[in-house]
Amino acid sequence: MVQDEVTWILETIKANYPAAWPTDADGEPVLARINRDEPEILESGERTRSVELTQWSAIGAGLASRTPTPVGTEYDHRVETTISCRLEGVTSRGDEWGHVDSAAHFEQLVRYVQHAINVERSYPTVDDVDADGIGSVAYHSLFIENETDLSHENKDYFRRDWDVRLVGYSSLL
Repeated sequence: MVQDEVTWILETIKANYPAAWPTDADGEPVLARINRDEPEILESGERTRSVELTQWSAIGAGLASRTPTPVGTEYDHRVETTISCRLEGVTSRGDEWGHVDSAAHFEQLVRYVQHAINVERSYPTVDDVDADGIGSVAYHSLFIENETDLSHENKDYFRRDWDVRLVGYSSLL
């Protein structure tokens, strides 16, 4: 099995989420994790890249880049892998049926999701490096960068984008 950084990020968000996973009054999840590369909604198994934001808030992730740079005289590489993340939702006030109560509530979601990622900041264990040594990277650092808040452009729609950069080393031998 080859490393899958996108699925790892999405699974890490749920595993390290610092509170109970967001649910509705019936206990059904209202925050969907979407692998934009597959595409798949991890909560339902549905094969799609997007969700109806009146039913779910969504955290999506996709591979943005992977840059190997040769190191030394052997067959080693320094690898930087960038995962593009997007959190979005709509308001639950008035006649809207989303799951975001306010700008402060959305900010809390952003902070919880980013906290869940940052828990793995030092030596993130992205799948099993030894399962298939070819192309596998032993990561040593994780950084959240390039955060952009696009919520101000719409009154009832909230959106925050950022990149997660993983840095590590791989060996071709």
